[in-house]
Amino acid sequence: MRDVSTSQVYVLVTSIGSAGPNEEITKEAVRFLGLLIDSEEVDFIEDCAFADRLVSFMRTATGTESMVPDTKSEIAELLFAIAAKLRQRPSIPKAWFRPSDDASRRPISRTSVRVTKSQEFPLVYMLLEYVHHDGKTGDFARTGLLYLLEIAGRAEGVERWVVESELATMMASSVGALYSQLSSSKVSLEYPKDKIPPILAFSDVIGRDHPSDAESIHSTALQANLATFISSLVFWQDVLERCPSHDIKATLLDHFDFLFLRPLLYPSLVESSDKDSGSSIAVMTYFTNILESLSNTDMIRLMLHYMLGAPTQSSQGSKPSRPSTLARRRKSETLISNSALRVNDPSPDLITLTNILHGYLRSSNQQTVTASLRLLAVISRSWHQFANTALMKVQTAGRASERRSKSTYDQELEVLYSLAEEILDDDALEFSYESHLQDAQTMLESHPCAAQQLLPLNIKDLEKMTLRRPPRQRTIAPEDPLLATLLSLLENFLVNNIMVNLSLTEAFAALASCGETRLEGWLLASEFETTVHIGANNHNNSDDTLFSSNKRHVTSPVFARLESLVERIGRLKQEVQDYDIYLAERRHIFRVGGEIDDALADVPPRVSHESQDRKRADQKPLANASTISERVAVSSDVSRSISPRGRQRDHSTNHHPPPKSLVGRLSHLRISPSPSRSNPLERIHSASPLRKQSTSSMTSSPIPSPKGPPDALRQKVRLKVAPTQRRHARENGGSETSSLYSEASSLRCDDLEDFREVSLSHLLTNVIILQEFILELAAIVQVRASLFDELSLC
Repeated sequence: MRDVSTSQVYVLVTSIGSAGPNEEITKEAVRFLGLLIDSEEVDFIEDCAFADRLVSFMRTATGTESMVPDTKSEIAELLFAIAAKLRQRPSIPKAWFRPSDDASRRPISRTSVRVTKSQEFPLVYMLLEYVHHDGKTGDFARTGLLYLLEIAGRAEGVERWVVESELATMMASSVGALYSQLSSSKVSLEYPKDKIPPILAFSDVIGRDHPSDAESIHSTALQANLATFISSLVFWQDVLERCPSHDIKATLLDHFDFLFLRPLLYPSLVESSDKDSGSSIAVMTYFTNILESLSNTDMIRLMLHYMLGAPTQSSQGSKPSRPSTLARRRKSETLISNSALRVNDPSPDLITLTNILHGYLRSSNQQTVTASLRLLAVISRSWHQFANTALMKVQTAGRASERRSKSTYDQELEVLYSLAEEILDDDALEFSYESHLQDAQTMLESHPCAAQQLLPLNIKDLEKMTLRRPPRQRTIAPEDPLLATLLSLLENFLVNNIMVNLSLTEAFAALASCGETRLEGWLLASEFETTVHIGANNHNNSDDTLFSSNKRHVTSPVFARLESLVERIGRLKQEVQDYDIYLAERRHIFRVGGEIDDALADVPPRVSHESQDRKRADQKPLANASTISERVAVSSDVSRSISPRGRQRDHSTNHHPPPKSLVGRLSHLRISPSPSRSNPLERIHSASPLRKQSTSSMTSSPIPSPKGPPDALRQKVRLKVAPTQRRHARENGGSETSSLYSEASSLRCDDLEDFREVSLSHLLTNVIILQEFILELAAIVQVRASLFDELSLC
């Protein structure tokens, strides 16, 4: 190596590598330079001549547009190796960082600034060329740039250079370009016909074709573009978390604010439309993915504070005496002044994210409603402090120390139990509820506010057994407009689109899982008073019946809607022949599909020609299955490729993940998957031990065969629709050929607007989802009572 350094062989190698477009020669030159950098005998990093030749070679190599991905990956790996070497040193050698000393000679134009900065610290700009690539190329570039920014935190000269450079501008421009490419197209939430999950296969939405100009959110191309955009934001987040310099962080946040958030992200939400599968579905889905993918509090607070029109607190920093701080302040003032010139940009002073959600939740496009509900659920679950202050109207819930009485608690749970059993008295209802309890405990314990609500016992107060928990005085006001919209959607649960109901249950569960918000006044009875009337023979109930109630009334908006839905289901039992049999079959399909998945999750796959041949022989198309029993095997095989559970975005290897139960399959099917390093549609959840026990020990009576015609599940059922849903009865599943919605029947329009027709198959799926939702609410109430100490035993 000393001979190589003395004779400067690398000059000849780089010259040959830059002479022609032969990529094999370029790759060999890159590998040779990598060997020199890794050498422990000679420190080539300190050699200015070596650094100059390498930089010149890299600029020539990266200028080739037709370079194959393998060559780009090797170049990025070489740049990463240099950054890793520099990171191990107390300061950057002059061979790689040569700042200009004469500030008066600095150029003014942006182009000349970029040229000068790239000459002072070329390694940063070369890494930026590969930051947004996929695979190993992007990983090497992003990690190498992170290393250089870590160095900037401990070297004031490098820190000032980063602040004054175009690094933040280029990062913001790249993110903006990726987002503009995404938001320019229309998006549909519908699955391709060959990938429809079983729960949607039984609904009316299966017969819909995608709009001609809308791309499915599940398409490979769109998912790849979305993953690239999200990776750029995650890299930005990594820089903020890894860089120790406050001035660099403030500079990045300012550029994120004034070059991406204000001119691009927020206007795309305001200017979106839900007409004819418009851009509203796309931008709401993208923003949901942003909030799900990021965890940096500064970035999320910046976005939500601005979009919700919340007042921002001006940071009162120390006196700006450091050069890097002065440079950062100058750049921030320039960004603010340039932003003020854009007078036509929309402002949250007029339209906030709350206004947008209110409008889209009342949209006639049910895919827009679905995307809006998912966004509401993500904000309520992951960033609940904004949901409790800006999105929802809250009010005081009485004394913070007051807890619910045991009798009130028992009565409310008994009402929920009775509602679930009245829908369908199934033998497995108890076991399904046990799975809900485990899911609820996992959800509540993993909630962001749980850390404050589950503080350990105060040692000084061990005798009194008091907890050092913050007071919970807030509850959602019953007159809140957003809650009123959710209740209206709940009122139309039986006729809603399946995806809307799945997202609606997720939104309610997210609101109810926040430990800092009480349930009184909107979910449970207000002011700790409950009026419950159980059947007259309630004292004669035996222990054999878990749920028992004939008449009940609870002074709660949610309870009132649930009771109304159950009453309507009771009337359907009298109107539809063999209704209970069809409903029991539908629940059996979902339960057996879940049990098959649970069993297969514990069995390693065996790949053999015999098994493949058997699978081909036994496999039948879902549409051609003549009986429901035959559909079970087909639907469960489809469901194995898609895990409908999407509430928790936890990709860690947990030895005790939440149990995979019927509630997970029905209540929270993931509608628009978020791109991540691992496929979110392939999460593995272990089976619940309780459910395994139930499948082996429980003996259920056989389901009798229905007496109706073979196509009975396609028959239309006429149901009443709430006023907010009347205007889009035709669009979302109603019979277009039916005279109910014909323009010729305008004479009876006022009377017919209150009704809608859905197929019996669609109705049965919604009823099963409703039953599981009621059990889920009961489980959340029960777990909250013990976990958050909300129950008084006196």
